[in-house]
Amino acid sequence: MMWNTEKLIRDFKNNPRMDGTILASYCRITSLYGDRNDAAALFRLFAEEPSDYKRSLLLDPIMRCGDQELAEDIARVCFDGKKLKENMPGDILHVLGYLDYDRMMDYMVACITANDWYLSKAACIGLMHLPCERYGEIFADELERVYGQPLFPEFLPALCFKFTDARMVPRLMEWGEQASTDCNAGLILGIAAFGRSQQAKIRRILMEPKWEMDATGTGSHWWGYMSMQMSEVTFSQLISDMLNSMPLDLHKAKTLEVETLIVHGLQVLHDLMEVKLSDDLHPLRFAATNNERFSDLYAQLFQWSNEYEDDSMIGRIQHVLGYDHPVVNQYIVLRTRMEMAIRREMELEAVRLQP
Repeated sequence: MMWNTEKLIRDFKNNPRMDGTILASYCRITSLYGDRNDAAALFRLFAEEPSDYKRSLLLDPIMRCGDQELAEDIARVCFDGKKLKENMPGDILHVLGYLDYDRMMDYMVACITANDWYLSKAACIGLMHLPCERYGEIFADELERVYGQPLFPEFLPALCFKFTDARMVPRLMEWGEQASTDCNAGLILGIAAFGRSQQAKIRRILMEPKWEMDATGTGSHWWGYMSMQMSEVTFSQLISDMLNSMPLDLHKAKTLEVETLIVHGLQVLHDLMEVKLSDDLHPLRFAATNNERFSDLYAQLFQWSNEYEDDSMIGRIQHVLGYDHPVVNQYIVLRTRMEMAIRREMELEAVRLQP
């Protein structure tokens, strides 16, 4: 067991009211560098009081560092027969799916339409990891039953790749145009699950105001970033698109519609970059990871191409939207945050390459 996990357990037992941010930071390090022994020790800590919200944070390293043997223990402790015990968080279903544990799939499928958003989400994300051939007809029927509605089990569309092919994507796109932003995470995730072939559509969704991918309150921006990685959309592409939309000879957005699109795109790009800076791990084991370097993205965003005219992102925002537009300050703060990330990036690289 790694030192970080030992310290996590010791500090948590000494202070069960430990701040959630500190506990999550411990958990992240174990998630990245731990092994089966760390996962087993953390599961024992979790099982002491599974209804404690803070202990649910332990499920991430348990999930990422566990194995099939631990999954058996999790099912034995957390289930009463074929159903989750009442005091257990729904995220257990995500954990079991991630660990390829398929013995509770009937229950997971039944939970898709549960009147509990967290349980439904965990069931869907868990099922995305498992072989679902025998449930394909059930998934299709449930999808057709709610297709076109503004509100529905949010992550049900994420399972489309389990029972159909990419010809379903146009229907998901059309649905997204009318769905509530409270329910669009599963739609973009469902499209991204078809892989790199959906790059263009994911880029379109991210910048389309109707999808509200700048809706930080609903978490749309977070799922937007996770979908970017699944379809291999890059920040370099998004930055280039935004720079090209603001030529220096535009000076002021010519119409309110153009200005609205520019502001929306800038907000989405900013919010997606904030998620990358937070370095949250992807909820899907099979998803690609965005490995773009902050130093490269920083140069693309903020470097002048010549010494005479500020054609950086901030310079273009000032030209097109005005020096006092709120987005200017957002990108100034983002620049500072990226500078801090670059220092950390270079430090880790230097340590890694040290002979």
